[in-house]
Amino acid sequence: MTEGTIRIDIIDDTSRRDCDAACGEDWSSQAAIDLASHQIKNRFGTEARLEYLDLSRATTDSQTAQWCQMIKDKNLSVPLLLINGRLRVAGRFDTRQMMDAVEAEMDIGT
Repeated sequence: MTEGTIRIDIIDDTSRRDCDAACGEDWSSQAAIDLASHQIKNRFGTEARLEYLDLSRATTDSQTAQWCQMIKDKNLSVPLLLINGRLRVAGRFDTRQMMDAVEAEMDIGT
């Protein structure tokens, strides 16, 4: 990642069901990730990059274990939206909300 690049992480756990209805974007869908990545590229060019992690399918590395513990300890809803490693949204969000959060991050320049 080059300096000035915004890293967008969606951390999900598809083994959990925080919502019984179809609540918001299904980030476990490759089509949703592809569409969001395309929209990010169109809006921000190479200044932002999207990564998706499903905790139920991830290897048990220390970062995955830390996120699992934090979600449990703080009783957070998933998915999580992180921008540059900082939690911005816990629970359902859509592409527009994600784009707005990235834009705000770019405006404040962190």
